[in-house]
Amino acid sequence: MVVERTDLAVRGSRAIILLALLPAVTQAQARGGVEGRVIDAAGRPLAYAEVSVVRARATSDADGAWRIAHLEPGRYRISVRRLGYRPSEQEVQVESGRTAQVSFVLELVPFTLDSLVVSAPPSSISTTDAELGTKLTVSEISLLPSTFDLRQLIAITPGARPDQIWGGASDQANSYSLDGTAINHPGLGGAMLLPSPSWIETLEVRGLGAGADVGSAQGGLVEVVTLAGRNVLEGALRTSFETERLNGSNLIPGEIGSELASRRELDGHVRGPLVRDRLHFALFGHVIRQGQQVLDHLGATPGGFVAQPPSFEETRGLAKLSWKPSGRDLVEGSLMGRHQTGDRVGETGYEAADATDRLRQWNLTASLTWQRSWSPRSALTVRLGGFVAREWHDPYNGPSAPSIELLTEVNPPRYQNAIFRSAAAPSSVGLTATWTGRGRLAGLEHEVKLGGEYTLGGWYYERRRNAGMTWRPLRVVGFDPAIPSTWAYLDAIPTGWGGDVLIDSDVKNAALFVQEQIGILPWLRFNPGLRYGWWTGDLTTPGGQPFTAVRDAALEPRIGVVAELNALGGLVVKAHWGRYHQPMFAALFDRVVGAGAYSNEEIWSYLGAAPGSPTQTFTPGQRDSLAGLGMFRFDETVQVDQAGRVEQYRQPYMEQTVLSVERALGSRWKVGVAYIHRRNRDMVALVDRNIASNYTVVENVMVLDRFGRQVEFGGQPLVLERLAISNEDILYVQDLLRRGELTDPNVLYAPPGMTPAELAALRYDPDFVLTKIPEATRRFGHLQLRVDARYRTWWAGASATLSTLQGNYNVVTGPDDYTAGGPGPWVRLNEQYNFFGALNNQSRFDGKVYLGGLLPGRFRGGVFFSYASGDRVTPTMPISGLLTEFAVPVPSLSTPGALDTLLFQRLLFRSESGHRIFIQPRGSYRYEGRASLDVHLERSFPRGRTEIVLVVDGFNVLGDQSVTGIQTEVNAIAGFIGSDYGRVRSRVPPRTLRLGAGVRF
Repeated sequence: MVVERTDLAVRGSRAIILLALLPAVTQAQARGGVEGRVIDAAGRPLAYAEVSVVRARATSDADGAWRIAHLEPGRYRISVRRLGYRPSEQEVQVESGRTAQVSFVLELVPFTLDSLVVSAPPSSISTTDAELGTKLTVSEISLLPSTFDLRQLIAITPGARPDQIWGGASDQANSYSLDGTAINHPGLGGAMLLPSPSWIETLEVRGLGAGADVGSAQGGLVEVVTLAGRNVLEGALRTSFETERLNGSNLIPGEIGSELASRRELDGHVRGPLVRDRLHFALFGHVIRQGQQVLDHLGATPGGFVAQPPSFEETRGLAKLSWKPSGRDLVEGSLMGRHQTGDRVGETGYEAADATDRLRQWNLTASLTWQRSWSPRSALTVRLGGFVAREWHDPYNGPSAPSIELLTEVNPPRYQNAIFRSAAAPSSVGLTATWTGRGRLAGLEHEVKLGGEYTLGGWYYERRRNAGMTWRPLRVVGFDPAIPSTWAYLDAIPTGWGGDVLIDSDVKNAALFVQEQIGILPWLRFNPGLRYGWWTGDLTTPGGQPFTAVRDAALEPRIGVVAELNALGGLVVKAHWGRYHQPMFAALFDRVVGAGAYSNEEIWSYLGAAPGSPTQTFTPGQRDSLAGLGMFRFDETVQVDQAGRVEQYRQPYMEQTVLSVERALGSRWKVGVAYIHRRNRDMVALVDRNIASNYTVVENVMVLDRFGRQVEFGGQPLVLERLAISNEDILYVQDLLRRGELTDPNVLYAPPGMTPAELAALRYDPDFVLTKIPEATRRFGHLQLRVDARYRTWWAGASATLSTLQGNYNVVTGPDDYTAGGPGPWVRLNEQYNFFGALNNQSRFDGKVYLGGLLPGRFRGGVFFSYASGDRVTPTMPISGLLTEFAVPVPSLSTPGALDTLLFQRLLFRSESGHRIFIQPRGSYRYEGRASLDVHLERSFPRGRTEIVLVVDGFNVLGDQSVTGIQTEVNAIAGFIGSDYGRVRSRVPPRTLRLGAGVRF
């Protein structure tokens, strides 16, 4: 009987729902719609055209197709605008229950900035999808202050930075595509290669509310489309230069930093038809020469610059072909290359000129796209593309000469040669296919996208220590790198060994997706999507045996709702929830057992006679033999080789909720408010399952320098609340005690208070696994207000954001920030102390204003103003048994009730060298806020179809000198003695003037 009642209730509820929907469905069937395509005179589809019918808006897709539904029967005027083409209008009769067909053929306008600004589409709000983002076009990019790095344009986006988008964990959390081809680095994440900003037709930053047809990333999705050829021959050539003689400087003697000293560039392109209406070409070229100036910290003159500063030369090129074999097909291909060389790379002012690197790098990116259109209701896009690259960092004195690097934790002076040489070889090839269909089903408007993508990537990286060893003398009075007899301290000269890296990896990223847009009601759209992804990471052992390290597969549901509330003044309300997985790259799995990717760095002290020459070296075999004779002594290990088996691996992902309200104020203005919440899940790292039992924790530990003086912080002696000592080192020291090799009664050989029984029960049993980390957390909250305006001769925008970013892990995987390397905080217990808090690389408040347009007297220009509250910063302390002493108060044996201070035997920290500890809760301090005003101004001199342009760009016009980075290590040594904590490492770029000229035709 209960079952019958339940069945009746279910049937009754269904009937109520059907009755409630019947009027809506009837109303939808009583309305009509209009659809069509936007093409050029050659019949090629034009994407990103803005189509408007009364208040309704649509944007043409890659096939030029568009659709606007839910229109009352009647006669309408349709307007179409597309950058670089003359606006077009048509009238159409919409009938009840039918969709009218109409196509637009847009006419080219001459390629001048004046015409591009005038032809730019008005501001509009999408009522078909729940996505929010930022799109810049060629006209807007041309009027903004010039940049040479495309990533700098990302800063226009509210709440985003060039290397961090909406709380993403650095550039590695972003995904990049060039003309539809993924260009993500298969080893490190982030972008592999980006074109020059002057080559771009559109740059779009996506990810907030993106559907299942959009690739995954935990940060943002940056899509770049380059200019293509048209039916007119057109081109441009420009040059610019800047010099420190015209610029200001934010370099202050005593601080650490570098600035641009000079830059010259030549950039040009030519585009046009090879076969009119059928085959078009575009060729681009860019040559850059630049030098830097670096404050010298090795020379005798304080505040001077290094005599041989870094310099770079770069050449880029791009070739594109567009072929239209029929009225329904379009084939496009492109090939882009870059070659770069650099001298004195990585110079900070603490290196002799021959202790830096020589850079050689090249890469090629290619893509091939086929678009097939059967009708405005059905289209297919297929893309094949990829890249290959090589990069070398070579030493100036060859691989057989050792480097000389002073043994200090921070800013170690280097001489004679670079420490390491390296070679890298990333590559990738991918195939994507998307079918788009539009129509009516069950009386409702539908647009569906079905597709898939498959990408293969490779990453080979090798780093070797030059000469197999490095001389690492301590700072001593009278030290001279050319005279080895001045290197010894207490009759010993430390040396560095190991630290080599070898990674040979392959990755596979694949997905199938379906994304729907369903018109439930005339004012309501429901956009469900589902993406099924699978990921694989393969490694090759040093012996040449390949194996699969990790694999995973998962669903990514994405659900959006769009409501157009005309009764409330035309408000558009959007809500979206979705999951976005991180693409696979090698850093996610390079610590799997068998990879052999990393080797430990060891410190051995040479106890023999002073070397006869600074270039003298020993092999590991010779070192071990001399150690048997008492001429070498092992001191400590920087452990970075930890690797583990794979357990419960899950591909990291981000859950995102987006809520927004937008309103169009006429056809030129729009305003919007959005709230974004992001949470990272299934973050991956190497984990020691026995980390709690592998360490013994000591409280209230005092920190002293190598001369026995207390390290101070904030005017007070530094005392660590907790310090974890590895049981491995405790057991090692106890073994030396039993053998009689340690006899000093005035030091501690174990944590105070430990009984013999407790010492006997100590175990060191690491159980390393590569797995997801439930304890890892990263949460981002973001509220943004945005205003945009688009007029025929000018455009403007402004945004204000409030953001919070909290957690205990500020990367996608690997060592956390503030750490130079290693397996991370779930292997190194000290790195977990105080590690939760406000994460850096995010401003609490961020405000931006930008404006561009045509000015009187044939002038045109733009300005970009930004203000950001300072990033978070946390004082840290790197652990070193050689450079730092640790002590605790213990009850005095001679004076009852009193306390004595006893040092720990330094060998208790021999395996913890290189570990980092936060000495205060993460994010305790904040840098000062920073403001910047950049200005672009140019004057046009028309000569028929040719235009000559003179350009002036000003950056940081307000002359802001805000600090963006300091020395965070409290036990950093400045010179022979003294603390280096708080020393400025970087400021905002100085006031800069760039002059240029160009010609367009």
